[in-house]
Amino acid sequence: MESSVLKSVGESIARFLQHFGEVMGNVILALLYFFLLGPVAILYRLASDPLRTRRPSGSAFLPWRKENETIAEAHRQG
Repeated sequence: MESSVLKSVGESIARFLQHFGEVMGNVILALLYFFLLGPVAILYRLASDPLRTRRPSGSAFLPWRKENETIAEAHRQG
């Protein structure tokens, strides 16, 4: 009788620890995501301008790049 009680208590503890570990794993991953990736993303956003929406300090002129000059080259792009 005592062994069946101890076995059920042990199984209950094992189930609790398994669920607790899953929850804590998600919490730790969320914290890592926000504290490691967040500052990097903020710095990248402040430093870069991939769509060139900010006004350049000098000239806004961009030199012409010779791509797709002919119909055949335009058809090759996909």
